[in-house]
Amino acid sequence: MAAAGLRWVAEDSVPFTPRRQVLFNPGPVNLDPRIKENLFNVELCHRQPEFEELQARVRARILAHLGFDSGQFALSLMHGSGTLAVDAALTSFVRGNVVVADNGLYCRRLERTLSGLDGTKVAMCSSAIGAPLDLEALEGVIEAQGPEWVAMVHHETTTGILNPLHAVAQLCRRHGARLFVDAVSSLGVHEVDRVADVVCFNSSKCLESLPGVAAVLWKRDVPSHPTVPVLDVPAYAESTPSTPNVQAMVALDIALDILESEDRPARYRRLSGAVWAAGSRHFEPLLEEPHRSWVLTSFRLAGRDPDALFSRALEHGYVIYHGQNELRSEIFRVANMGADMNEEVIEDLFTILAS
Repeated sequence: MAAAGLRWVAEDSVPFTPRRQVLFNPGPVNLDPRIKENLFNVELCHRQPEFEELQARVRARILAHLGFDSGQFALSLMHGSGTLAVDAALTSFVRGNVVVADNGLYCRRLERTLSGLDGTKVAMCSSAIGAPLDLEALEGVIEAQGPEWVAMVHHETTTGILNPLHAVAQLCRRHGARLFVDAVSSLGVHEVDRVADVVCFNSSKCLESLPGVAAVLWKRDVPSHPTVPVLDVPAYAESTPSTPNVQAMVALDIALDILESEDRPARYRRLSGAVWAAGSRHFEPLLEEPHRSWVLTSFRLAGRDPDALFSRALEHGYVIYHGQNELRSEIFRVANMGADMNEEVIEDLFTILAS
């Protein structure tokens, strides 16, 4: 046994060389030094009273910051990614006829998950990837299908389009349908309509914390359905049924201190404006400005090699994002998330990419 205080390292282990990278991808993000400095001040067991108090505090702070009434909404904190939050919430709550508002790959992922659930019939209201949702067509599908649920992605990071959540929420209210929202890449920066019945997000992305907490906000009157225990969202609302990522919860508590100390939407609005200005001098934005989020922007490659562009950025310590699937040769994506993001690095990135 190694002596106490010594660190044993396998001879074939290859630790990362310390280096600074600015992450222009939409999560994980560069962490604020206050998070990194305090991550391991204490190592907790999730059954200790201190952790239970921490988790309760995090729940209460998120609900208060978002303006959601804890009497009407519950917040389940699971361990995993935003994708896990979405799949768990679909599996736990959504059944019957469902209309999916579709204009990106994450919208289509909702359909794939829903199609595997017994007792669920899915109708797609599809626009082209990156095209604005056709609200008139969506209302027509809702009228024809009479769905119990409408499901949508708020910020579709396939292209960076911000879908009109408030308008869709009003359609749901008018037609008596419940609303499921994937807000994984918007919550914390773009307002989430409280008409929504289920809202999914995670601890990284716009909350700018360590990945590892998958969160589902849901109305207490939404019926739940049997599923495998690890995906049972209501089980995580008031308890901790299995071992969570304890340090991710510690980090999220610190991240909420930082969130509450600033106007985050204003910061993201300013930084996205810097991305649009610097990027547009060298590349064509994919979307018209009214449809862009304040979080991520797509630019056309116009025949450039996406791998060469990625490598050029990486050589200078910047990580950009490829387009997905058929868009890989058409666009690249630049997010303005995280603690290291500022106008100077944004300007430098596009100078490098254009060289």
